Amino acid sequence: MEPIKVKHVVSFLLFLCLARICTSSPVGKKHFVLVHGAWNWYKMTNLLTSIGHNVTALDQAAAGINPNQVQQLYSLSDYVEPLIEFVESLPLMERVILVGHSVGGAAISTAMESFPEKIFAAVFANALMLGPTLPYLTVFNKEKKNVRLDF
Repeated sequence: MEPIKVKHVVSFLLFLCLARICTSSPVGKKHFVLVHGAWNWYKMTNLLTSIGHNVTALDQAAAGINPNQVQQLYSLSDYVEPLIEFVESLPLMERVILVGHSVGGAAISTAMESFPEKIFAAVFANALMLGPTLPYLTVFNKEKKNVRLDF
């Protein structure tokens, strides 16, 4: 099997393991927030809802049904704004499982740093994930000061 296919298969299997652990959890059903990269989450949404979980599949800015246009995005923080607004709007005691694919990893990293009290777990499915010594918000703040994205 090609190395890239192996990575995708391993990421998917890890995600399924997490879903299985959550279904056998005595505390009940979980709320999954699926953040796209190149994937859509149609099949995964159906799978998770069929076993009783709450699932939210967000479209990031200028993607899917999100009304923003790519010309309206001036930074990566503009791109992840829908996820940040969603997590911010969660009820006080609700904790979610974030799942990010590809560049969705950048989005869930930002949400984890901004709202750690609202995150139960995070799954990076073949996704961008910075190390603990370089938080994503640091990258965003530097990018806001120095770079304008031209599309």
